[in-house]
Amino acid sequence: MQVPVHRATAKVVALCGLSLIVAASSASARTVRRVSGKPVTITLSGWTSSPVEAQLLTKDIAGFSKVYPNIHVLYRPISGSGSTYETVLRTRFVAGNAPDVIYVNNGGESSTFMANHDLIPLNSYIKSSHFTIGDFYKSSLSLFEQGGKIYGIPKDQSPLALFYNTTMFAKAGIKHPPTTWAQLVTDAKLLTNPSKHIYGLINSVQEPRWAQFLSEAGGGVMNPAMTKFTLTSPASVRGYTYFVDLYKRGIATVPTTVGASWGGQAFGMGNAAMVLSGDWLNPFLKQTYPGIHYNTAVLPKGPVSNVSLTFPVAYGITRDSRNPAAAWKLISYLTNQQGMTRWMNLGLALPTRRSLVGLPYFKHHTYIHGLLAQLPHSLAWTFPPGFVQFSSTTMLNQTTLAIEGKESPLQALKNMQSGGEAILKSR
Repeated sequence: MQVPVHRATAKVVALCGLSLIVAASSASARTVRRVSGKPVTITLSGWTSSPVEAQLLTKDIAGFSKVYPNIHVLYRPISGSGSTYETVLRTRFVAGNAPDVIYVNNGGESSTFMANHDLIPLNSYIKSSHFTIGDFYKSSLSLFEQGGKIYGIPKDQSPLALFYNTTMFAKAGIKHPPTTWAQLVTDAKLLTNPSKHIYGLINSVQEPRWAQFLSEAGGGVMNPAMTKFTLTSPASVRGYTYFVDLYKRGIATVPTTVGASWGGQAFGMGNAAMVLSGDWLNPFLKQTYPGIHYNTAVLPKGPVSNVSLTFPVAYGITRDSRNPAAAWKLISYLTNQQGMTRWMNLGLALPTRRSLVGLPYFKHHTYIHGLLAQLPHSLAWTFPPGFVQFSSTTMLNQTTLAIEGKESPLQALKNMQSGGEAILKSR
């Protein structure tokens, strides 16, 4: 289905989101709840994917303050994300002045914070407040669980799904997105025209982009307990080889080939017919490339499945919080049914609650349907503490050598496995 995205649409969505927050805040003001004792101040810190996110979260916090006037929330976003964000928080944990509530990312960040006891368990707060936890996708909640204790409440997520340019597909005579690995190759060939700098697929070769192909083949990077690497299993080798061959055949390439910094930008520029991305690409396209016509679909199925990696983000309470009860009230306000509904209506991410996939907002925005359909078939992307740099350097470098034909896929996997096992042994 061809879905035009215009600037006016983006403005309407933003205005509708703001109206919903204002309305929710007004309704909440009529049911004011007071926290016993003196007024308290808590701090919330996270990164921002865009200025819009920071603006809308600020408005949502204002609604919380009307419901709980004795709790004053200071929103203090931290510049940067990933390793930069984690480094700043590590410094604050050492100094003993970490924020009360923080974003807890996927990847190695959640496992690191839990291993270092930087977060407090939330089980007692969940039980005493009758907070509904069974509604959350297991794939997102499990990332913040350890030893039967829950250390974070997932606020949103997005799996990787297939974004495809409907105009390019129509011109090539392709009536629907590929549903199998074989069809992906066939379609990518038809859509590739190197002389015009157009490729069937454009994505970076960072670990999340190829790890899902291992899973679709029945393999994976590590075992579920994250105690052993499984990169050289026959299934993993099969999935990785398929990914590498897309680039070696010339029907896939990296973003820098067309002057882009990431796959989403290459897709917006019209150089990529397809890209593997998450819901974060939607607001980017609306704001930066409103003229592009595109849609989303579940990933093409591999030999075993069409499972995808998902990237949940949670709210957690730090060990430095002097007001954890107040911090919990903020988290529960932001992530309960009503709170997550408000957040989803802004169009910034997808829900971690299964009951919210049928929201009217999603029904009215058909380009999100492929992402929603991918949610039940997703695994949370993560790895043990100490692997952030390994993932962004060794794994990236080895895969670059493989797609350039300087190393065989099997040799690249062997090198990554030996390096990863060395880190595990040193822990």
